[in-house]
Amino acid sequence: MVAPILEAIAAAAWLATGGVAADGAAQAADDTLSVSLTVSGGVSLGTYEAGLLSYAMEAVQRSPGASLPLLTGASAGSLNALLAVIAACGPERPAEPTGSLFWRTWIPVGFDQLFVDPPATPLGVFSRQWLDRGAARIEEAWNRGLDRSCDVVLGISATRARPRRLRAAGGRLELPSMEEKFALRIQGRGPGRPPRVTNYPVPNLWPAALLVTDEAGEVGFAALRDLVFASMSFPIAFPPQPLRTCAAGETARPGLCLESEARTAPYVDGGVFDNAPLRLAAGLARVGLQRLPGSGRLSWRDVPDPGVRDVPRDLALGFIDPDSAEYPAPRVAELTPDDGSLPRHVQDLLAAFVDTARSKELATLLEEQPGVADRIVLPTRHYPAAGAPIAAFLGFFETEFRVFDFHLGMYDASRMLAGGVHTPEGRVVAPPVAGAAARGGEGWRRFACMRAVFDGEPGAADACRGDALADFRVLLQVSLDELYSACARRPKAGAGDGAAWRNPRCEAAARGEPPPRVPGVTPAEPPDWRRQEAEPELAYALRLLSGYGFRFADLRVPPGREDLALARIRHELGRAARSLAAVQPGPRQGEVAFLSKLAADALAYSPPDHALHVTMGPAESEVGFSHGIRQDLLRTRLALSAAAGFRGLEGVFSSGAAAPFAGLLTAGIEAQPLGNSALSQFRFGLRGGWSFASGDDYGAGHCDVAASSSVSACSRPVVQALVGLTALERFRMQLVGEWFPGVGGRSTAWSLAPGIGLELGF
Repeated sequence: MVAPILEAIAAAAWLATGGVAADGAAQAADDTLSVSLTVSGGVSLGTYEAGLLSYAMEAVQRSPGASLPLLTGASAGSLNALLAVIAACGPERPAEPTGSLFWRTWIPVGFDQLFVDPPATPLGVFSRQWLDRGAARIEEAWNRGLDRSCDVVLGISATRARPRRLRAAGGRLELPSMEEKFALRIQGRGPGRPPRVTNYPVPNLWPAALLVTDEAGEVGFAALRDLVFASMSFPIAFPPQPLRTCAAGETARPGLCLESEARTAPYVDGGVFDNAPLRLAAGLARVGLQRLPGSGRLSWRDVPDPGVRDVPRDLALGFIDPDSAEYPAPRVAELTPDDGSLPRHVQDLLAAFVDTARSKELATLLEEQPGVADRIVLPTRHYPAAGAPIAAFLGFFETEFRVFDFHLGMYDASRMLAGGVHTPEGRVVAPPVAGAAARGGEGWRRFACMRAVFDGEPGAADACRGDALADFRVLLQVSLDELYSACARRPKAGAGDGAAWRNPRCEAAARGEPPPRVPGVTPAEPPDWRRQEAEPELAYALRLLSGYGFRFADLRVPPGREDLALARIRHELGRAARSLAAVQPGPRQGEVAFLSKLAADALAYSPPDHALHVTMGPAESEVGFSHGIRQDLLRTRLALSAAAGFRGLEGVFSSGAAAPFAGLLTAGIEAQPLGNSALSQFRFGLRGGWSFASGDDYGAGHCDVAASSSVSACSRPVVQALVGLTALERFRMQLVGEWFPGVGGRSTAWSLAPGIGLELGF
């Protein structure tokens, strides 16, 4: 089984027929099709976007009738938009997916590459060292040149870490603004020469910012690289990116920002306020694009015209959002019942606030220009992505997750190119696939396997054979299970909430059918494919992966141990959190350590490596210490423990009669079962040791056998069993059962010693 690569007509039809409102006859006459692409942020799902764009851009390269004059992006989407410019206009024609610049940029980047201990700055846990090396590879491709016909505007959203102060009402009204939009015109100069890049500011549309230029008005690649880094600087993950900019209208010459005029400011993730810069694309297209007389192509005005009111009617607005799915992706709020409490209300409110803030610009566009909504071409995911859990961060922990998501993007691109576009009128434009040639090679095997499994082709077993695809087959099965579980929770297509999912497998799941089996995935006891009520997304995915025998190569976890996979992920996040806390200014270290551990424990609780506790009780008080043991054999956390107990303290510090004083030295082992959380931690322990009693001079003198029934009268061995509960890793309660065996004529004794006190983990 091999994968088809679609030729020019299919690419052009997909890129420009999705709701384009131009006159059909005119469109057919000039046979030119134009599209803008907006790529949203996606964290590790930037890999999915990369796969989709890699497949689509190859089709664009093969299409003489399709043009891509405009790209915009935010966060990870800004990097993918830049890569798309190079892929569409550059000379590279990779024979396999693994040879594309998209693959070489995204697939190698994992947690180990991002995290460098200790962090270089207190403001971000990750390092850009690896990204700098990736940027060097991109610059090499950039310097090989772009085709002379390439004339593209690249728009990127970023966020100022410190607001720019805008003034109105004669300077009496101050308006803080954190959002900034950059627009750059990229013009190819042929092989061997880097393209010409200039600022393309649009007046009266937003507070336009300019990158530093030379005297000729050209922007160097270093400034463009820093802008992409700025747009990708997710707060806490990466430190703010310094960027030298000017404000449009405040420089000596329009569009130029000389080094002497620029100011440095820190920038963070462009997706904070505008994760889907489609409004930026529409604004640039409106004032910048024009159709030249006698030419079938849209071209850029040298100077934007703010008087133009409408987006060109024959421009399709492509929007790539990895969260857009062709199935009912479950939300966290839907998996847990609303208990009517204030914490749940605040949680839902904050989640809605974040979602609304990140899509504000898109909503504003649809309010300003309602007709644009019908011209948006929206690719959708047909199956769940491997890297989606942990807010799309999971993909950084396993290379095979990123490989799967890259191919999933390719699969969705192929589906959309081949299946046509659903227009607002309900018409399906399904162009013929001209010259769909077969491609072989090791680099295409995973894609061939995915298509065969997802499309239910008879050659799936042959396409997916071999040990090299063992983990890929498991990911295919997990994706199918997750899809069927999500769809089984919803009514069949067209019913209930009105969502019409054009996904036959989703409809089959809604009818109650179980997910199909992927050839070669045959565990002795298959896991339950249904997601349980209130089961966290990560726990569900790891349970399926473990049940089907996924080999966690990067996490170094044996198959069948999802608990260890979760523990390793939590360990890596905890290690990063501790390192970030360690580089904070002195008085802030404790605050950051506490808050970062609390955030990491929300994923999975991890007890501290060491703990010191002090408890007091009516019968006994103790000071104890525990040291965690790293082991993978048991599904619980073990710790070596030692304690010094004290009985009869009131007799030491007062003249009144009291029980004889005794000191107990014990050591043993403690276990913390799975299920502990940052709020409460249970433990069980078994210790043994010796009780040194004052009644016989701590073992040096004679013991009065008649008085030996008192547990603290005579020195003797002691065995302790402990049950404890700690709240917030600070407040400790415990109950210690003690057994004092009868030796040397002493009678056997026992005691229950409750205690309450404090615990300090470190």
